[in-house]
Formats: sequence, C-alpha cells, structure tokens
Amino acid sequence: MPIGSHIIPKFYLERFANPPDRKNGQPHIWVYEKGEEPHYRATSVQGYENGYFAFVKPDGCLDESLEERLAELEAACLDTLEVTASQFFDIQSASRRNALAFYASMLFCRAKQRRNRSQDTYAKLHTQFVELSGEDEWIAETTKRYIERHGEPITPQMVKERLLQLAKLMDGTTALRNNFVEDLISAAEILKGVLLKKPWQLWHAPDGTEFVTSDNPLISFIPLGNGRLNSGHGFRKPETIGAFPIGPHVCLAMGASGPESTTITPQLLNELNRTIIELCERYVYSKTRSECIQQLVAEAANTRKYGVNAFLPLGIPVPTAKDFVLHMMRLAPWPFPSWMSEN
Repeated sequence: MPIGSHIIPKFYLERFANPPDRKNGQPHIWVYEKGEEPHYRATSVQGYENGYFAFVKPDGCLDESLEERLAELEAACLDTLEVTASQFFDIQSASRRNALAFYASMLFCRAKQRRNRSQDTYAKLHTQFVELSGEDEWIAETTKRYIERHGEPITPQMVKERLLQLAKLMDGTTALRNNFVEDLISAAEILKGVLLKKPWQLWHAPDGTEFVTSDNPLISFIPLGNGRLNSGHGFRKPETIGAFPIGPHVCLAMGASGPESTTITPQLLNELNRTIIELCERYVYSKTRSECIQQLVAEAANTRKYGVNAFLPLGIPVPTAKDFVLHMMRLAPWPFPSWMSEN
C-alpha cells in the first residue's frame, strides 16, 4: 500500500493550528474550500494523499524513497521554522536563511498547483508528438537537414519511430509522476538560490488580525502602489516580493526593503491574505474561524492558476514538440528557460 504523504507538511500546518482540546488529541485548524462551509480538522488528516511522492519503477512497483528523503530534509528545517515565529530569530543568520529559503521553496515545488501544470504540459506534448509523427513532409525535411549538417546516416522512418517513442514517454500518469518527483528537490534548490538574493523582512500582523496560509503557501506579488497587490509574478523579477506565512502572526517577506522586522498595516494584511487565497489550489487555512476569510475564499480562491494566469514566462513561448526534436537532433539551440527559471 502506498505511503500516505502530506502535500503540505503536518508540522507546517501546526504553526497555524490550535492545541488539542483533550489528552492525546490532535492540533486542529480551520479549513476553507470554495463552495463549502469551513471545517475544523486535525492537521494529521489534512492535505493527505497516498503515494503523492512515489516513483514508478520499470516493473510498475512504487518506489517511495523520496518520501523518506523529504522527511529528512524537512526535519533539518523544523527548528528554524519554529524559531522564526519567535523573538529569537536572527534574520541575518546564513544557516537559518538557507534552511528557511529551502523549506519555502520545497513547499512551492511540491504543491499541486505545480504538479497540475506539469500534467497539462505532458498531455499537450503527448498529443503534439503523435501528430508530428504523421507529418511526413516535415520529417523528411528534418532528416535531410540532419544528414547535411552532421553527416550521420538516418532515415525518416527512424525519426518517426523516435517521435512515437517520445509520445509514449509523455503518455499517462507514470511519466508525469516520475518527472515531478525527479525534479522536485533540484527545482527547490534553484528557487532557494533566487530567494536568498532578495532582501528579507519579517512582517508581523497587527493586533487582532491573522495571516492565513494555503496548500500553496509560498506566494508572490508586485505592489501596484495603490494598496493592491498583483499576484503570481516570477520570483526572478527584482520587483517581485515572495511571501511565506510562518504562523498566524508572522510572515516572511522576501524582496521587501527596510528594517528587519515591521508590523504591517491591517490593509496590507488583508491584501496579502487575498493574494494567498487567489493563489491557493483548493484549501485555505487559518487558526481562527473568520467570516471575512470565508467570503474571500468564495470570491477569489484559485482565481490565479500556476501556468495559466500566474507564474508565466512573459514574452517567451512554451516549447513545442518540434522544439524538443530540433534541439535533440542538434539542429537548433534550446531557446527556452527551464521550467523553474521562469520563477
């Protein structure tokens, strides 16, 4: 039976949870979902999916060693995550910054928003490779160009067979699952490096207010200057601020200049919560039940989608099956960034 995985780690959710109300009980958190009444749920069962990080081996069996590896990486960050919400956090500590940046990046990369984008990409590429295998004129011309440039023997039939092989690799959930799992840690390391280059600031919630979080807890935005935040911009943009709620009263802002720590205005907190809700996949979490948050979820939840209207490489087209083939045959350079470089 596949291992049950927390897409959003239990320990992270517990930063926003209420303590158990009985001996041996579980911490509970308020869970919001569009079209549903808020639910008060144990953190041990929220965001739980069997085999989410499993790798499909050639014999069809699941390899869940990554679950153990992620648990080790998470454990190395837990102390920092806990200290960040206290007065003892040193925002200039290189080890603390590295741990926190990696943890936030890991949660971003493992979120369903990103996995769903991968699923859509694979489905489109599968269709394109199948269709391309039937374009005999393009195959013949590409084969001729390859022979002229590289002088190696190749036939159109060999190219067609390779296209069908690539189509098969892109078909079904196995390819998606394996690519997502293989890429997860390396993608998190890349994003960590981007976040570490930005100035950091701790934002504290005003009295009587709280930060929420979601199943996509690391979010991004550009301040518009009129009190509103424009969400879902790539982290590489100098003007982009990355926000990672640490708990109900503390949020890490990466890209915000000024003092190391500041109490933000109620207006900014409300806008930040709205932005978190816009970029969620399905669930929003809070420590205290809030009718205001419930209303925002009903209005704005998942209106900004990864790879659809958020985190898009502006001005850069999405690579096609032809781009892959021409690059693979050394007939064209690879003109596009990796999937993570857009962030």
